[in-house]
Amino acid sequence: MKHRGCIGGAIPYNSAMHPRRSLALACLAALSFLLAGCNAATPARDDAQSGGVSGGWEACAAERPKVCTMIYDPVCARRSDGEFADYASPCNACADERVTAWHPQTCEE
Repeated sequence: MKHRGCIGGAIPYNSAMHPRRSLALACLAALSFLLAGCNAATPARDDAQSGGVSGGWEACAAERPKVCTMIYDPVCARRSDGEFADYASPCNACADERVTAWHPQTCEE
């Protein structure tokens, strides 16, 4: 039986399309994509105090969670009275009706 390429000849086989090379390129592309989203900048409190949700702050959804998992992923939350507080997770922060937004670092200065 003669090899007819990928998918029965619909896509011609190319010797440059080595499976290991393709996998390595796919992994490299995925890693590049993931690292492109990294940002070393820490959200500033000034952004939070301006009332906007910029600088890494995430607004809580209108529908508040009623149950949260026990996964510890500490966040800093901004309350409606202007105070900041640490919570165990974004879910726990948004479960508090006073919280308007959060960001993924603790509130330490």
